[in-house]
Amino acid sequence: MPRLKLPGFFHVILPPSNQEGTDMAKTALITGASSGIGRGTAVRLASEGWNILAHGRRQDALEETLAMVREAGGTGALFTAEMGNMDEVAALAAWAASGNSLDALVHCAAKFTYGTVSTDRFADWDQSIDQVLRATIRLTAHLLPAITKSQGAYVYICGPTSWLGWKNHAIHCALRHAQAGFAKALFEDVREDGVRVTLVHPGFVNTEAVNDAGKDRSLMIQLGDISEMIATAVSLPNTACVTEMTLRPQRSPYC
Repeated sequence: MPRLKLPGFFHVILPPSNQEGTDMAKTALITGASSGIGRGTAVRLASEGWNILAHGRRQDALEETLAMVREAGGTGALFTAEMGNMDEVAALAAWAASGNSLDALVHCAAKFTYGTVSTDRFADWDQSIDQVLRATIRLTAHLLPAITKSQGAYVYICGPTSWLGWKNHAIHCALRHAQAGFAKALFEDVREDGVRVTLVHPGFVNTEAVNDAGKDRSLMIQLGDISEMIATAVSLPNTACVTEMTLRPQRSPYC
């Protein structure tokens, strides 16, 4: 597969647009595909023959994801970029839209920020605003022509901080509230074009990022559970749209 080194900041592998079967396959850009929900969704869609454009910050982890994608029956390519860098976000979008079609964006990448409100945290907050909110808005806008052309889908992984206020999570809650508001309004803007917009609010999911102290991982939402729901959302005919879904563990994972 050809490799391209772009000056300055990132390394990509070009989409396999000339590989046999890719022209007919649906294509999804999945951000944060190096692990967790992003990786699980990539493998689930690959099981239905999707072409996966995997984004993340760690090339080695993305290559592991692509190996799993191919083993599941899909094809794929990778692109490393920082969500906090708007030039890299634009380049990611241009790369993803350069193929024959783009049928879905599953946006899993995000930065988590924790702590009290303080002037000492301005730099961290600004970085969070870029990585969570500004990246979501810009990536969505950059990809809108391609997603509209395919009558495709946007899926945003959000969470309960988009409607609740948690102690020591003021900025994270603010960003998730804004992200959810953006997605809800976007749906009204694009629904007549056949574009679906889905917010996904997971509870505890069994991923490496979850602190399992005092919790039973076997009782958490499993990657296969949430990936199945995301696959359903992006695969529906455009006569219906799952605009919002909340997943909670059936049983409490707290020990």
